[in-house]
Amino acid sequence: MLGMLRIMAVAVNTFREAVRDRVLNGVLGVALFVLVLTLAMAEVSLDQQRRIVLDVGLSSISFFSVVVAVFLGSSLLYKEIERKTLYVILPKPIRRHEFLLGKYFGIVFTASVFVAIMGAVQLCVTATQAGGSLPLLAAVVFGMPVLLGLGMWKARDRTAVLLPWSLCALGAAAAVAARADVELTPILAALLLTLGEVLVLTAVALVFSAFSTPFLTALFTLGVWLVGRSADNMITVKGNALPAAVKALLRQLVHVWPNFNLFVPGHHTLEREIANYGGPLSYLGASMAYALLYSAILLTLASLIFRKRDFL
Repeated sequence: MLGMLRIMAVAVNTFREAVRDRVLNGVLGVALFVLVLTLAMAEVSLDQQRRIVLDVGLSSISFFSVVVAVFLGSSLLYKEIERKTLYVILPKPIRRHEFLLGKYFGIVFTASVFVAIMGAVQLCVTATQAGGSLPLLAAVVFGMPVLLGLGMWKARDRTAVLLPWSLCALGAAAAVAARADVELTPILAALLLTLGEVLVLTAVALVFSAFSTPFLTALFTLGVWLVGRSADNMITVKGNALPAAVKALLRQLVHVWPNFNLFVPGHHTLEREIANYGGPLSYLGASMAYALLYSAILLTLASLIFRKRDFL
């Protein structure tokens, strides 16, 4: 019980530090601009407006979430070492693995806020394209920032308002989109899968961050992510360009390498994959269980490395 309290204390402090980062806020601003821009992109397409808004929007959410996970996972732990605040924290009654887990959950909380905000904007954009009620859309677009301002004005800890507010914004946007006959299940499923990808990728980043510099950590993490996005292609690789031994090695590697392709099936592909897995809950449950199990293994490895590291 005390261990969990210590982990949550580190997670809360990590969340506070992360949401105040100007780089992260800049990434969020660019992401929101891209999502709104999909409306203009859809207008120049021929009878594919809905598909453009959904595919480009959900792909953008996935990409920018990856950027957030890599950036935070590669920098926050190193900042503690560089600022020498870690030397003050570790002598206190907190174990190294608890400190590492606190950093992990803090990053996950931050990414959850990021995904929820982008998901809310995506739903509003989709509802706009589908001809939803403009008064309801205006109420969400202008009302949610006002609600955020009031919450921060009343709250002692302003950052504590962000997570529940982002979930409220996502729920309000989903309600508006539902009234515009937007199919919510694939969109919400894609957002949850994006969070699953963040869970695994953040754990990967912390493994490298436990012994490396931010630049190398980001480079290695992106490399793991790029290979993981190609995992399905490794299984089905054909042709004579690669020797048979290399193909066999790739097929074996895919079973131990994190398969990030599970989390980005695409909007239309997601509907087909959900049917193949027996329904949305079955597919999402299997994918999120994979993410949790893989993250647990990686965090155990990161904790072992971090525990052996000498900071003197």
